[in-house]
Amino acid sequence: MRILIHPLRTKNAFGSAAEYLRTALLWGAVFCLGLTATCWSYAAELVTYSQVRPILDQYCAGCHGATDPEGDFSVASYDSLMADSRELPAIVPGQPEKSHLWQLLTGAEEPRMPPEDEVQPSGEEIKQLRQWILDGADNDSASPMQLEIAAPQLPTAPRENQFASTGCSLPGGAIAIGRFGRVDIYDAPDTTLQWSLEGFSGKVNSLRTSADGKQLVVGSGVTGVAGEIAVIDISSRKIVQRLQGHSDAVYCASLSPDGKWIASGSYDRKVILWDVATGKAVRELTGHNGAIYDLDFDAQSKLLATASGDQTVKLWQVATGLRLDTFGQPEGEMYCVRFAPDAQHVFAAGADRQIRCWQIVSSDKPAINPMLHARYAHESTVLQLEFVNAGQLVSTSADLTAKLWQAEELKSLGQLAELADVPVAILTRTHKAAADNSDLRIQVLQITGQSPWLASPLLGKHQTLAEEASTPTSLLLEASAPATQPKTAPQARPPAPHDFTEVEPNNSVAEATRISLPAKVAGAIAGVDAVGNEVDADYFKFSAQAGEQWIFEVMASRNGSPLDSRIEVLGMDSQSLLRTRLQAVRESYFTFRGKDSATSDDFRLHKWEDMELDEYFYAEGEVSRLWLYPRGPDSGFKVYPGVGSRRTYFDTTPVSHALGATGYIVRELALAEQPLPNGLPVFPIYFENDDDPFRRHGADSRLEFVAPATADYIARVRDARGFSGDDFKYELEIRRPKPDFSLSVGNSKLSMPIDSGREWSVTATRSDGLEGPICIALEGVPNGFLATNPLIIEAGQERAFGTLYATPAAAILPDTSSNQELTEDGSNALANAAEGAQEVATTMPPEPFVIKLIASSEVAGQRIEHELNETLEVTLVERSELQFQIVDATDSNREVEELSIRPGETISARILIQRQGVESRVSFGGDDSGRNLPHGAYVDNIGLNGLLIPEGQNEREFFITAAPKLQPGRRQFHLQNDSAGKATSRPLWLNVLPPQTKLDPSDSETR
Repeated sequence: MRILIHPLRTKNAFGSAAEYLRTALLWGAVFCLGLTATCWSYAAELVTYSQVRPILDQYCAGCHGATDPEGDFSVASYDSLMADSRELPAIVPGQPEKSHLWQLLTGAEEPRMPPEDEVQPSGEEIKQLRQWILDGADNDSASPMQLEIAAPQLPTAPRENQFASTGCSLPGGAIAIGRFGRVDIYDAPDTTLQWSLEGFSGKVNSLRTSADGKQLVVGSGVTGVAGEIAVIDISSRKIVQRLQGHSDAVYCASLSPDGKWIASGSYDRKVILWDVATGKAVRELTGHNGAIYDLDFDAQSKLLATASGDQTVKLWQVATGLRLDTFGQPEGEMYCVRFAPDAQHVFAAGADRQIRCWQIVSSDKPAINPMLHARYAHESTVLQLEFVNAGQLVSTSADLTAKLWQAEELKSLGQLAELADVPVAILTRTHKAAADNSDLRIQVLQITGQSPWLASPLLGKHQTLAEEASTPTSLLLEASAPATQPKTAPQARPPAPHDFTEVEPNNSVAEATRISLPAKVAGAIAGVDAVGNEVDADYFKFSAQAGEQWIFEVMASRNGSPLDSRIEVLGMDSQSLLRTRLQAVRESYFTFRGKDSATSDDFRLHKWEDMELDEYFYAEGEVSRLWLYPRGPDSGFKVYPGVGSRRTYFDTTPVSHALGATGYIVRELALAEQPLPNGLPVFPIYFENDDDPFRRHGADSRLEFVAPATADYIARVRDARGFSGDDFKYELEIRRPKPDFSLSVGNSKLSMPIDSGREWSVTATRSDGLEGPICIALEGVPNGFLATNPLIIEAGQERAFGTLYATPAAAILPDTSSNQELTEDGSNALANAAEGAQEVATTMPPEPFVIKLIASSEVAGQRIEHELNETLEVTLVERSELQFQIVDATDSNREVEELSIRPGETISARILIQRQGVESRVSFGGDDSGRNLPHGAYVDNIGLNGLLIPEGQNEREFFITAAPKLQPGRRQFHLQNDSAGKATSRPLWLNVLPPQTKLDPSDSETR
């Protein structure tokens, strides 16, 4: 509209001046009305936040979203956009040119956003964003967060072809299946669709029923936009509650058993706890650095476990949100987590193909909750875990299998089924009448929506396949665990061996020299036979009955021969005979440094935390066994026997291992047992040996053989290097096992003052499968002395340490010997009787005396007893030396005579010293500071310097930890200091109590 202003004209133009003025006012009114109308029209078309949010989402949210936004600036919501508190705010309402967002968008400030290599907003979008700021940047959205995105609407497939995303069982045998935006309820027996409920945002990722089965909790959401939790009342078939608070899709949601809380986990890395009564978010649990894929409440609704893509499982206290522990052992994303029915164990699994079990030791404060088991379960990612009863666990995997596990020890019960497609949920149903689980049935819902029943005779059983299978072909005398006793009694009069001399030619199976067992054979690897042909092996043919046990020993290097022997037992077809199979259950490798063929200490292994004492470790054909945990960051495992050269098992040969060499924790498979398909190898072990597995005879060979059938066999002797010569002589002895032991005594001459003790030791040489306990009884211990009596070398172990302690009563009481074990009650009586006698004792020491040692053991019910030639020669002397006692951890005035512990626990006590002029630091040793503790118990938290009391201090708290595998029992132990005389404490009792709980709710105590 153009407005023309003319000078005052004559009457001819507009008439009178008054008429002109009226005309001008009229046009002015018209102009104002037009301008006002224009303003009203624009105000009705203000740009809203709902219009500009898609622009921000498309061009900014990739770097400035809700999770870890760059520059701590987020456009995920109106509040976060306007909350920018920098000197130059992102948005200044009404002033685009002062808004930092606008300046970056137009290039007025550097760096220009979006970056030049990214998609740029159109001119219309830029104009719209500017106008929104100019209009005041108001938020027009009073509704909850947006749960949809502008995306093309594609037609859906027919219902029968739509994929299933998740599912769960419902009361009465029905099942719920989650799909995109919908939940379908089916009758399980005939899979008839009963009813559906739509209106969920995005894909339904999680379905969990309430404890009473009346409600169904749905987790869903739109990736990159928001998540939602919905609660369905099953009886009314209606959504009764919707919860929104996540900035990305919700992957898991669950209602607590008490019905008070809903926990939800999302791709936004947050866990939100909701109050069911109010529908409000009570607290956020932060700390995960990856998506939350699964979560689970314990049975008491006190604890929450969360599994995350950051390769951890976290444990939370529901009432406070306190994080109690982070389980960091996994090596891949964790996709599933479940509490055991006893609420004291947590199971989790994921991308590393392993199932792990942790014991919950504290629900009140942060604590280290020990991992009890880790098992390679599948050949691919483990997707779901579900308890089907108190003691059985089902797992499914991307390898399209479903497997059943005994939960208590996480042992495989076998494979339930091979699936046709990817599993998305485990569905279970048990008839109430079947209290023994005999009618327990399982469905595995697959992505196609199919869910066949997996009825199996394995369900409800608590026995492993290994326990049902036959005995392996390994030598029965060699126990699969240290406590296992040999199964063949020693023969009182073994038959005399037949003497043979090698007769050439015997260089093949066809030419083998026939021998009768038992036998002694003299031979040589001469290099050429009688007619000048080169040879490198001698063959001997023998017969054996099925199950017969024979020991093959080559004597060469110990007699000065250059032969490095290798002994094998073959079939008549020249093929190696299978002794046993070892299945890998965990994979590892050597870290920090490699190992030579003799070292038994400092085995630094990747993921050692997943390993347990007494497990077999396979590396490059050698099998060793874990003896002691690493004792700190600068240490590794000790392997058997704990000192000296390492022992090997299954007659494998010790070899050197390079840094980074692969190794495996393995278990022996029973004869008829099928390997568990877990993606790890199965290693065959044959009847062959290069070097003596006990490391007693250098390069000489030793092999234990059990005949798998009544047949003829071949024994082959050769040089392991392929060398030969006339002087490569040997003697081969083939004999029956003769289980026995011999002992040597260390520090048998004990010289001590009153109120002090001295340590002595016994080392056993076991032979031919005697692996049981060896008891050494002390005879002739005078009254007034406290002794480790009897001293017991535990099953499978080689050494034990005892102490003899002279109380003040030793100098004043009659020299009346007692052959009975001194109990703690007897010790107290002696101490009370001698109270105040220290001064007399230092001037009246008794005469020296001798204590006899009687050793015994059992094999297959037969007692083997030896009286040792060595004795303990004891002399009391007048000497002032450092003295110490073990007192209660919280009461230094109360001396303790026994401590109690359970497997998996750590206890403490305190050392109190009387320096008697010793001003230097006092050490009580390193990883061996707990003298004679039972195998599996050790002094913990000692650091790099060991257990010591620094200068100027007179006491120190120490800790004893019991491995989960420690067996209940009672054993004496002591401490020893390294000052002059190396005095010991009085012998103390360690009572190992049974584990507190089992995976059975009926056995568990109330937390």
